[in-house]
Amino acid sequence: MSTLFGLFARRPDPGQVKTGLIKDLGAEAAAKLYRSFIMDLCEKYAQLFVRSRVLVYAPRGARREMVLLASRHWRLIAQQGPTLAHGLADFFDQGFGKGYRRIVAMITDCPTVPAEFVVSAFDRLMVDDVVLGPTTDGGVYLIGMSIERPEIFHGYPWEGDRVFEELVERVDRFGLVLGLVPHWYTVSRPEMLRHLSSHLKALALVDGEAVPRRTQVMLQRIRIAE
Repeated sequence: MSTLFGLFARRPDPGQVKTGLIKDLGAEAAAKLYRSFIMDLCEKYAQLFVRSRVLVYAPRGARREMVLLASRHWRLIAQQGPTLAHGLADFFDQGFGKGYRRIVAMITDCPTVPAEFVVSAFDRLMVDDVVLGPTTDGGVYLIGMSIERPEIFHGYPWEGDRVFEELVERVDRFGLVLGLVPHWYTVSRPEMLRHLSSHLKALALVDGEAVPRRTQVMLQRIRIAE
């Protein structure tokens, strides 16, 4: 089973992560919330049925802090290059070089992404060259590849509301077969905090749905502090 799953995360330093939430939450609370995202996602995907799972962290000197957020089910590697685009290109390049044939990377912007979306991405890669998980704000939360084309990540800003559009354009230009998994939301703006809070309440009422417990606790603490 030549499958590789990578979770991309930054060290949750105040003022450096979830900057769109800082005005409403403050830098410290925004960083703690993002920290809970990482830990919940690492726990959620620790049992994903893949050959290898990797937490790709940034910056390079953050290993000691990041290993505390993962678990024994994860191997940690430092993100290569100055940007997420460089890090993703290197991750896929290294993965294919080591013999993996279906590789999926996910970005830690929301802890509620359903596990079945990731499973579906791996399944689609049995046929498709590239699989994308679009976000509702124009980005992507998931990228999967079964063919080595790292150049799809370069040549445009990896930020803003055109990342998904640019990736689709690259896939089309290179004549690759595209697959999609459903849209999902990211928690990057204050209004999405309310959406996340409502979603967590709904998950708690649905049988069989696992609630990201650290995120839930952190949101409750934030409300108490407000």
